[in-house]
Amino acid sequence: MPRPRKEARLRLRKDGDRKIWVIKDGSRYVRTGCFEEDVSGAEERFAEYLADKYEPPVSRSGADITGADVMLFYAKERVPKLANPSMEADFMTRLQLFWGAKALSEVKGSTCRAYAALRIAQGVKSATARRELETFRAAINFYVKEFTLPFRPTVELPAKSPPRERWLTRSEAARFIAAARARGNHHVARFILIGLYTGTRSNAIKTLQWTANTEGGWIDLEHGVFYRRGLEAIETNKRRPPVRIPERLLPHLRRWKRLDGIGKYVIHRDGKPMASLRKAWANSRKDAGLGIEVIPHTLRHTCATWGMQNGSEVWELAGYLGMSPKMLSDTYGHHHSDHQSGATRAISMRPGGR
Repeated sequence: MPRPRKEARLRLRKDGDRKIWVIKDGSRYVRTGCFEEDVSGAEERFAEYLADKYEPPVSRSGADITGADVMLFYAKERVPKLANPSMEADFMTRLQLFWGAKALSEVKGSTCRAYAALRIAQGVKSATARRELETFRAAINFYVKEFTLPFRPTVELPAKSPPRERWLTRSEAARFIAAARARGNHHVARFILIGLYTGTRSNAIKTLQWTANTEGGWIDLEHGVFYRRGLEAIETNKRRPPVRIPERLLPHLRRWKRLDGIGKYVIHRDGKPMASLRKAWANSRKDAGLGIEVIPHTLRHTCATWGMQNGSEVWELAGYLGMSPKMLSDTYGHHHSDHQSGATRAISMRPGGR
């Protein structure tokens, strides 16, 4: 009796002096173009390979459709159009291990809680498990809408983590920048200054270039405008509107451009773009005497906090940061110079308005 054919899978194979990731599908070996250290790239190519092979089932029964069916269809039809396909592919790789063989009829509160508990036991944070389940929910909703199924499983999410409130004082920010420069981490110093004065998200800063391009944002020094996304980039819920460059940041940018000459990237090391600042960030942070709670997103919190403390109009600051006025007020409203000023005056007044 012949052995059953194994499903397609990733494996390492020698290629000269190095190892590369290939997809083994039966007797076929398909090259991914990714070396051993590029695991995420190999997983993304694998997801694309599976999506290209995939044909969705026509059944309208929740017992006949699996999580793998849903995620493969989502990976093929929707993920390539999202702002960060590689991140979604990574989430689905994790989801596939738990949900792939399960039917949609098994998606309910108890199994969602079991998935979250498993991921937390594996060492990830509750917020990460929540984000992965949000991707699974989006895949299910996309599938249900596409095939007009008569049911929609409910994906239960872990509770949201409380918002981070850590922000830097001006003296802390100055120490951080000085520490980065003292270590020779000038790319980190640039990153900090841009984050503090524009509140731009980490990925958008790392891909920033000196000229207009399709990969990421760019700096228009002539007109003093900071474009946060590439010419063909898809706008997402995490909005990245163009903004005027603050007066305190503009001289820094002009000086960096003179130093970089014909260089392409604003944040770079020896002209090469930075995929990660993790080690340099951690070392500079430690030298500055700051705790591990200070992460790149702290710069966005700091920008919003400084703006509110200085009495900025909520709608104007929200537009600058690319968030809704409600989110700004809910998260940072207590920092505003006028926060509850009317209430405190009323409480302090004596009867009769004195």
